[in-house]
Amino acid sequence: MSFLDLARTRRSVRQYRPDPVPDELLQQVLEAGRWAPSAVNSQPWEFIVVTDPDVKQALYDLAGVLGLKWKQLLAAPVVIVVCARRLTPYSRDDCIFAGQNMLLCAADLELGTCWIGGFSERKLKRLLSVPEGYLLPGMLTLGYPAHEPKPPPRRDLSEIVHHDTFGGRAWTCPHLTRILRSVRRLWRLQWDKKR
Repeated sequence: MSFLDLARTRRSVRQYRPDPVPDELLQQVLEAGRWAPSAVNSQPWEFIVVTDPDVKQALYDLAGVLGLKWKQLLAAPVVIVVCARRLTPYSRDDCIFAGQNMLLCAADLELGTCWIGGFSERKLKRLLSVPEGYLLPGMLTLGYPAHEPKPPPRRDLSEIVHHDTFGGRAWTCPHLTRILRSVRRLWRLQWDKKR
């Protein structure tokens, strides 16, 4: 499968089979995260692998947004919590790159994942004994999908791609622009004299 096909077929999975994830596949997913790019090669990530049902239940209890809960935290055999050590201003972004690497690697291994970013960071840090100086950019569920989610709609490239500037590039020539401004000024002066 090409990389583009992989990117197109990866889905957010919210229902999982109870089968455990073999350790060799889990290690490959974690290895993909380890090889993400990072600012000045700072590698600010740490990964907490959660398989204990009691800890997953506690994660579920603390995670959610506006009353929505993430049931996949209970259903998935594995939850990987991504921690970002504050080494550069870009540590959070770097760790999200690591998460994306893991999502794509899991899809390549025919495992399902779902990135979760809605939770109380302060409470999760306390639950998982995350030391000071770390952020929690997100976590991902990992396991065998219970079914194949349908592809979500995507906006067309023509709607989202801009060239050179957000509005597109207007043709400009600095020398010609100055000349045209001067001509316009002269024309206004002449026009004002005639009135």
